[in-house]
Amino acid sequence: MLSLEEIESGLLVTHKNTGLRYSVVDLDEGEVLLSPEQTGLQDLTVPTHLFCEEFVASDRFRSGPPRGRGRGRRRQATAAPPAPTGPKCRGTIKKMVRDRGFGFIRGEDGKEVFFHRSGLNAADYDGLSEGDAVEYVVQEGPRGSRAENVRQAAAAAAP
Repeated sequence: MLSLEEIESGLLVTHKNTGLRYSVVDLDEGEVLLSPEQTGLQDLTVPTHLFCEEFVASDRFRSGPPRGRGRGRRRQATAAPPAPTGPKCRGTIKKMVRDRGFGFIRGEDGKEVFFHRSGLNAADYDGLSEGDAVEYVVQEGPRGSRAENVRQAAAAAAP
């Protein structure tokens, strides 16, 4: 079991059950943001207590700029995940749950779809509000449909 003192940016970890490897990107207020080593997977946000129980540390750190003293809470640059594929959809932000980093979109077809801040960059997420018109790509995952690459419709139309 990992302890809080062991968790820092760049730490490589492996999920005990799946064997998937991730690197710690950020540790903040009860959550750990992880970036997968395998391409095609999305970043993962895990509550700290679950992270400590379900992940084990690997024997090396991700290469990158030298870390300063103390707990590393700065985000390190990671390779951009591949862009989601599929048809672009349009809809409206129905609900934002900012403190948990997710929300829901009602599509033009009337269907609601979940989205998470990990599926778009931080500036795009922070700029979204309930009622905003957005474009997105729907991806099917183990928990159902999820909107990826969510952008404000006006911003998405710009070159």
